[in-house]
Amino acid sequence: MFANRLRRNWARLANGFAKRQIEAFRLYDRDIPEIRAVADWYAGHLVVGEYARTQTADWPDWLATLAQAGADALGIDAALVHCKERRTRPQAGERYRKLANLGQRIEVREGPLRFWVNLDDYLDTGLFADHRETRTLVAQDAAGKTAANLFAYTGAFAVALAVGGAKSTVSVDTSTAYMGWLADNLALNEVAGPQHTSAQMDVRLWLDWARRHDQRFDVVVCNPPSFSERNDQSFDVQRDHRELVKACIAVLRPGGVLWFSCNHQRFIADLDGLASHCIETTAQTVPVDYRNRQAHRSWRLAV
Repeated sequence: MFANRLRRNWARLANGFAKRQIEAFRLYDRDIPEIRAVADWYAGHLVVGEYARTQTADWPDWLATLAQAGADALGIDAALVHCKERRTRPQAGERYRKLANLGQRIEVREGPLRFWVNLDDYLDTGLFADHRETRTLVAQDAAGKTAANLFAYTGAFAVALAVGGAKSTVSVDTSTAYMGWLADNLALNEVAGPQHTSAQMDVRLWLDWARRHDQRFDVVVCNPPSFSERNDQSFDVQRDHRELVKACIAVLRPGGVLWFSCNHQRFIADLDGLASHCIETTAQTVPVDYRNRQAHRSWRLAV
């Protein structure tokens, strides 16, 4: 069943993405109730994430069976299939916990953009393919603008802004590892330079600092986690998003734009009255390869 669905989805998607030079996309999105997994293609590799469940916990060969079925369906070596266990409700703490220390990365294309991904060491690979179309729209707002990229992760939005012609960017995240990954992604796209900087600190503290020091931007991209807890400071996107958005708008210049998104599956937005124009863009930003049409939700707010 899994192999047949992979073949069907590959036939539907692969040629179109190849024409657009897109090498990272979703091939299976919990399509079949009995197989609660996602499977993503990365330039010749398949990453399978099975959601932990009691029905398969006592089947020691379950992931290996999925891996072999995926390899057979796509005609690739089983060594190119990377399997991980995911949890629907992860515990508090490090959002992207480390799983291995292989340190191996491969390059993938996304139209004019290039990214380094690591398919083994982390639960996530370093690239959220569900924001592919969001990056395209963000890049269209970038030419000649100053931009801030908040909760930057490995800097995919910073790359899109820079390649889109942003005059300058600053990316904010707490992780030393991801700040280094960001620098590598900028270098890979040949846009690295002193105009593209980073700040390793808590986003909310940085926003307060930027407001007090009269730092203003034309474009802000804010894609927070659903939950996080670090140094006794907690963040819950449902509880905290309105204050976060207000803080983002406070560092925008007149006429500036905030792109806000989150992937909380039961998120209820409270954005009324925060900007002159607020448009939900989810229907445009969730790509065709995602069966879950709320893989994320997104808004464009203009002041």
